[in-house]
Amino acid sequence: MGGQAKPCPISLGECREAICFEGGSTINRQLTYLDQLDTLLGPLPTRKQINRIQRSPSQLKVNIRVERTLPFEFISNVISPFMQIWGVDETFDLSSYDTSLSSIGSNASADVFILWLDWRLYRDAMTVDVACVWLRERILTLRSKTDKPILINNWPLQFQMEDMLFSVKTGKRKWVRQLNETLSRLSDELSDCWIIDLSYLALEQDGVFFDSRNDSVSHYPFSDQTTILIARHLAVHLLPAVLSPRIKAIALDLDDTLYAGVLGEDGEDGITLNKAHYELQNVLLRLKQSGILLTICSRNEEKDVLRLFNERTDFPLSWNDFAVINANWNSKPENLIDISRKLSIDPSAILFIDDNPAELLKMANHAPTVRLLRADPAGEQTLIKICNYPGLYQLRQDDSASLRTADIQANQAREELKKQTSDYVSYLESLQMIVRLYINEPSHLDRVYELSHKTNQFNLALRRMSKTEVEQIIKKREYMAMTVQLVDTLSDSGIIGTFICRLEQEKATLIEVLFSCRALGREIETLAFASLLKRLMELGIKQLIITVQEGPRNAPAREWLQRFVNDPGIDQTVTDLFAHVSASCSNHPAKVEEII
Repeated sequence: MGGQAKPCPISLGECREAICFEGGSTINRQLTYLDQLDTLLGPLPTRKQINRIQRSPSQLKVNIRVERTLPFEFISNVISPFMQIWGVDETFDLSSYDTSLSSIGSNASADVFILWLDWRLYRDAMTVDVACVWLRERILTLRSKTDKPILINNWPLQFQMEDMLFSVKTGKRKWVRQLNETLSRLSDELSDCWIIDLSYLALEQDGVFFDSRNDSVSHYPFSDQTTILIARHLAVHLLPAVLSPRIKAIALDLDDTLYAGVLGEDGEDGITLNKAHYELQNVLLRLKQSGILLTICSRNEEKDVLRLFNERTDFPLSWNDFAVINANWNSKPENLIDISRKLSIDPSAILFIDDNPAELLKMANHAPTVRLLRADPAGEQTLIKICNYPGLYQLRQDDSASLRTADIQANQAREELKKQTSDYVSYLESLQMIVRLYINEPSHLDRVYELSHKTNQFNLALRRMSKTEVEQIIKKREYMAMTVQLVDTLSDSGIIGTFICRLEQEKATLIEVLFSCRALGREIETLAFASLLKRLMELGIKQLIITVQEGPRNAPAREWLQRFVNDPGIDQTVTDLFAHVSASCSNHPAKVEEII
């Protein structure tokens, strides 16, 4: 990745060669790919199953530096098949064993850093507070040399018979519990630091997390099953989350996917919602609440689907939980492309889930960048595989998540409104838009970071900023970050865009422009750009350098800029550019409020 984290798309078309067996027809390779996903993402595979998977080099490379006081080779030896699900080849650079971590940061060129610590080495020598103060100093030393993500492991409790005689307030358990609580607080305080939660993973591996034989031979206390569990957690949860954009939408089949049965044959009363399907719908609902858009892509009658959700009050999911519902007899690839258009997102940001391999193969052939997952009619495997699918893991709370589905639904209402109005300006007037502009607003830090990593189409510089970089931009006087909120008569869209400038005397550099695709089509980006240029003139800025990076999907951003700038490589005179931009939006009816 060359030091800059890039989006790593997970798609059948792009990644099947990485984990499929060599040879065979295209259909056989695609079916093998689906089988491999079932193996890797379903119930925890054995080392023998993992070793059967043949792999080919991927185009995207990730360099991971491990600062360690605990063996990591057992994990690195088994992680590759999981990494290649999302199209990545990993390289591990392992430090020597050093309990003081005195050489931390000696290799600062990695894409990710892992602090892999045997906390038992510190338990008898330090209090928890002293240990965490020491760790904080080590992390700050590393942070002074890199802005890349840092992962730190906590420690699991281990059952020992003798501990039954002592309360949790005494002995080793007290130390471990306090450590994990303090590490959690520390990760919240430090920028882009995340916990490898071994304490939580131990709950999944009931009774087999530790292996005393491994510990006595190699000072590695975990069982082989635990090693595979940790490797999978890193590869499908944490590393995709810190290195690539999150999946934006899930397109769901209905029959034998969200429930057992066929709606057209069994009717809404005849289909079965078993325990696994109930839990599956709850997981999907939680994903929706976290900001992922849910859609339906089903070969059914829409009126039957509406009646299903109205009648089946035992369903955790309701009709209004879906941003788009395409239930008809068109082909599923055709319906999914339509969903992509309605959501204003690229098909590669969508995960399609269906129980029918034939439908998955059709999708792979007609929309090869769409991400795929095979459902099982009983629901149990689907639930497990969704919980392990790369790109769904959420690192931080998304404050705008609750707005997203409602805003997409409002977009469909806006399209109807546009058809009913006589001209474009009348349409904009009918929306009664309010645009609020903020300068260097600290509470918008997470949203700016999210836009940087999730936005692909209206992303002018493709900078993919780290959270540390965003923090510095908002804090430092030599930067100006303008964030844009949009409210209209149909919905509150929240923070939908940002302009980021670096200021240097009478010159400024526009280092990034980001706008959510769901806000496009109403010229808000142009209106905000005019306000930005006016603000720069007020600060005495005379020249503007605009950073543009061509990518596979950011043509909308580049084409928008070309309306005002013929050659971004040439310094722009701010007064002339302001006159050009402001003239293009002089009749825009939105009310602009500057919150400074």
